[in-house]
Amino acid sequence: MTPKKKVLLVEDHAVTRVGVKHVVNSSADFEVVGEAEHSSQIVGLLTETRPDFVLLDLRIPGENVLNMVKDWKKEHPNLKVVTLTMLDEQPIVHSAIEAGVDGYLLKSDDLSSLTKNLNEIAAGKTVYSKNLKLSFNRKPQDGKVANKKEKQILTLLGHGKTYQEIGTEIGLSKRTVEYHVGRLKDRFNAKTVAELIGRAKEQMLI
Repeated sequence: MTPKKKVLLVEDHAVTRVGVKHVVNSSADFEVVGEAEHSSQIVGLLTETRPDFVLLDLRIPGENVLNMVKDWKKEHPNLKVVTLTMLDEQPIVHSAIEAGVDGYLLKSDDLSSLTKNLNEIAAGKTVYSKNLKLSFNRKPQDGKVANKKEKQILTLLGHGKTYQEIGTEIGLSKRTVEYHVGRLKDRFNAKTVAELIGRAKEQMLI
């Protein structure tokens, strides 16, 4: 008999966690071997349980988990990371794809399709929620998708760095950083740096 594939469930809402765990454990192919409610628990559980999958809610307490995905995959090369989230905004989906997720599923999907999707991902496919395809066809909202350089600037701003410090770190002049920040403020309709950082966090860009 083929052993069940191991799933680490990252979800801070107990009711959702119970429901998803029941669906996964009721299947012939998967079992939940660990549960995390905070981003700080994930690395330890990855080492402890050695899962085949991380089933990941994006809005959990702690750090932005999308910033952690590449490190998880570097440490565990065969790991599949699959989102199970309510967030269907295009910028967040793009950030997740850039981070290297193997599937983007929504909590609004029929949960009965969950293990079918996991099997497809196990077979090497990248699977997106059917409910998500509509958002891919929409025109992106202006100013909501930051490029790599802008993401670096936003991240460093979020760490409290000055324009001069940011410029030194990423090889730009202070004036160029100011220019980028000004453009970002305009595009995100933010009057202050604090407001800009808040809106970037809402979009899971940092």
